[in-house]
Amino acid sequence: MAPRHPVATHKELSRFVCSMVTANRSARLNRTLLDHGSNEQAFQDYPRTRFNDALRAAFPVQNACTHRPRQELQHFRLFPLSLGEIVSQQHVQELHLSLTQGRWQHLKWGYPFQEAPPGAHLWAWFVPDTSSVSSAWKNLTNALSGQLCASLNFVDDTVTVSPKRSFRPQGWVRSANSSLLRYAALPRESVCTENLTPWKKLLPCSSKAGLATLLHALQLFTANYMSLVTAHALSVILHQDENCLHAILELQMSVSLVIDAVAAQNGYQTWSLSKLFGAGLKTSCPLASMSTIYVDVSNNGSVGTYRLSPEPTQLVVSGGGAYQRRLAIYDLKRHVAQGRFNLAAQYEKPHIYWIIPEPPLHITRYIQGYGLERGGIVNRIKNNHPTKAVRVVLLDVIPWFLPIYLHTLKISSGSRQLKAEHVSYQPGRDRERPHHLEITLMLPPAAETIVAYEFERAFLKWTEYPPDANHGFYVGAAVLSALLDEPVANYSGDISLCPSLRHWSVVALSQNLECTKKLVLSHRVTLLVSLPTPDFSMPYNVICLACTVVALAFGPIHNIATNALTTVEAKKGSEGLLRQLASKAKRLFRKSPSEGSGGGDSGDQEKKNK
Repeated sequence: MAPRHPVATHKELSRFVCSMVTANRSARLNRTLLDHGSNEQAFQDYPRTRFNDALRAAFPVQNACTHRPRQELQHFRLFPLSLGEIVSQQHVQELHLSLTQGRWQHLKWGYPFQEAPPGAHLWAWFVPDTSSVSSAWKNLTNALSGQLCASLNFVDDTVTVSPKRSFRPQGWVRSANSSLLRYAALPRESVCTENLTPWKKLLPCSSKAGLATLLHALQLFTANYMSLVTAHALSVILHQDENCLHAILELQMSVSLVIDAVAAQNGYQTWSLSKLFGAGLKTSCPLASMSTIYVDVSNNGSVGTYRLSPEPTQLVVSGGGAYQRRLAIYDLKRHVAQGRFNLAAQYEKPHIYWIIPEPPLHITRYIQGYGLERGGIVNRIKNNHPTKAVRVVLLDVIPWFLPIYLHTLKISSGSRQLKAEHVSYQPGRDRERPHHLEITLMLPPAAETIVAYEFERAFLKWTEYPPDANHGFYVGAAVLSALLDEPVANYSGDISLCPSLRHWSVVALSQNLECTKKLVLSHRVTLLVSLPTPDFSMPYNVICLACTVVALAFGPIHNIATNALTTVEAKKGSEGLLRQLASKAKRLFRKSPSEGSGGGDSGDQEKKNK
């Protein structure tokens, strides 16, 4: 089985794309499970915009092992045992998980390799013979929460829906019944090193050898955008092989980064592995049967001229016409055997500013209205194709505390009112399930279509508010699904529609495999809604006032309660203070003349004695 990661074909701002694929190819020997590995990495340089300079790096990793009956899933060599047991015990047929930090800017960066909204994003297909899909879904989220040290245990019925048209299996699924599908998102979930560490332990060589040695937390978490994608990356898929005889259990893992390269390198345009990731490559993963680095040199010489060092091993041309790509290929095992490998691109002159074309399909989303009683959600979907209309499916999952009014749904394009082909709406229940809205409509060519509806802000119990209640409440990102006829730089699409997107190898690239349809999944940013919030400082103020009153009243009350009140009789002859002062003054004035007269008599007596 070949690695399933394609090369970007969308011209966007100058960015650097690095992709790493470690694929464990399946083989059968005496009905035992044998798995092999391959390791690939790709770099891509794009024209820069005048307003933004960024580098994009993606590290996909792929493991696979043959799988016949589920009871034979007992031998694990490269496939993680812990994850294999979760998939087997919970009857999971297909799983997609992503943990993302930051917001992907489609207008500046085009389509990502793996589409992932901010926060945690999870959806899974279960086998048809599952006794209780809801119970298996709950056990799956709890198991993944412990596996990746994430808060997926908070995924419950209040955030879970079963989309009917938005998601389709990306591998071989025996039954695509929507009742076997579960989808949930936690937009408040943050990503940190405690998620990265267990994620890297699922790799065959962990972070000890190979391209995974470039995954340092400092470079990852200082990026403008970082996504631990398991929704095509950590995806467990059962699909038929080329002969449709045996199923293959496949695991994909990837890390997507967007780095402000010019700012990170103090204004220098030249990039290298050591400058971007802190070190070069010293070893390759010994468990990988193939280790390859791809560099997209399609734009070399048109919007900037650079020289790769060292020289590539091979040059391959893929695609045709306007979508032709030129790839420089490096055999990592051969270069590492000669010493430390540090791939670099030396630019001969400063970069050229370039106008970035908009993606063929784009959606923006925001909150309208004022006050804390009612509001509205507006989705603006733009079809940039000049002549073709596009059929899309818009999925919106609204929390239960924002009940929406379906009669206020309006779809318009300019001055025209449009009618949806199909509307599927499941009203939510307070504290039980969210509001589920799916709309299928045709987008007019070269026009912007507006889908808007109103909602009401509910009152919550004071125990249901988060610690930062005044920050607001998050509404998950909307999902826009569409089948596009022309190639786009989106690799999270339905790989079953295009084999060349699944097999990103030298053979597949050189064969120029063409695809007729591409499934584009576009997630827009999460929304932040303010709800009527009680004054949580009031209890503090009441406590302070009550404590002050109690403190002031405590002293007198304590004296009254503890001291005995008795009557004290005044002593006889005792006089008041004023009377004592008055009597002393009288005695003083009375004594003065007597002292004078007494003094004269004493003088006469002394004379007589003499």
